[in-house]
Amino acid sequence: MQMNAPKRKPKDGVSFKKLPAKHSQRQKGYLWMVESRLNGKRVRKFFRHDEAEQRDKHVERIKESIENLAKKDRSVITDDALLEEASRAARALADHGKSLSDATAFYLAHLEAEAARDATPVTAMVARFLEEKEREAVSARHHQDLRNRLNRFKKQFGETPITSLDRNTISDWILNLNVGPQSKVNFRRILSNLFSYAVKTGAIPSNPVRDTATVKVRRKKTEILDDKEVKAFLQKCPDQLLPAVALMAFCGIRNGELYRLEWQEIDWEDKTIEISAEKAKREGHARHVTIPDNALEWLRPHAKKRGPIADYESFHCFSKALQDARESAGWAAGKWPSNALRKTFISCHYESFGSIDETAKQAGTSVGIIHRHYRRLIKKTVADKLWEIRPDAALSS
Repeated sequence: MQMNAPKRKPKDGVSFKKLPAKHSQRQKGYLWMVESRLNGKRVRKFFRHDEAEQRDKHVERIKESIENLAKKDRSVITDDALLEEASRAARALADHGKSLSDATAFYLAHLEAEAARDATPVTAMVARFLEEKEREAVSARHHQDLRNRLNRFKKQFGETPITSLDRNTISDWILNLNVGPQSKVNFRRILSNLFSYAVKTGAIPSNPVRDTATVKVRRKKTEILDDKEVKAFLQKCPDQLLPAVALMAFCGIRNGELYRLEWQEIDWEDKTIEISAEKAKREGHARHVTIPDNALEWLRPHAKKRGPIADYESFHCFSKALQDARESAGWAAGKWPSNALRKTFISCHYESFGSIDETAKQAGTSVGIIHRHYRRLIKKTVADKLWEIRPDAALSS
């Protein structure tokens, strides 16, 4: 392949000459033309017949400038390694019809663009995101979940500018987390929310999390408890915890919802408990839950006029009390099926009463969820035993 040699930069210099009689500038009264080339730029300047002194001073100034430039370039000219590097680069660029000047201009533009990028570190962006979520009045539990997961991300990338995190970096971080598939899905969702917020603030042009790898979650068979296991758990619950567990087991109320409920929200005559939009997991989950007779028997000895049903200092303390009770009932740490009481309630309620719509209403979930996860997990004759678990029977067995 024939290689075109790069164009040489014209040599700097200065000269003057007398204009011919027919020159256009001569017709305007100019006699002399000084032509100079400085740092590759050509300039022409004209002088009249009585401006010889000005002409000479202009020529001297140009010569002095050329000398100064030559002094600056002298170290480059005598650096053999630099000249060799420049020669190799010029030849490589020539294959593409470009020069060293083209390459320099391109890279300088790139550096300027990088300097202009938003330098907000991940730490600051997370703080702004969490502050906005707090102003949006998300639930305390949801806010805590956001904070916990994003703190883990901050630990890795805290001072890294958010603009420098690309799809591959984020994808690798998620996939390398030492957690289960569903937890990885949850991390990805929350990071996507963070980066979407960064897009809205103008810090980044697009959300790189949307293109990250999607972790596949293989759904396990829904695990539920039998009546003997529910009894054993109730027997090991201290008085402070017992009302909450009874409502979880016999009404299917979520842990987070239950922690926010108070005694005055129970209508003892109507045998219902109100879960308002403020107390429900989501606004659309607000509902009135029917309390079965056996659950009322567990609740009445511990009932109060007002105050929290799960009377614990924090949700963490409430969760710890549940864990301690499970271990007392013989369930080793990590062996208790996820959301076992709620899942048991939904499965038994559906089989006992035969109305998927009513079960969905009671549990504050969708018909589709029940269809996918809770149908035909238990026989009706076995499901009916859940509503027969009463304090005396449980405590005497």
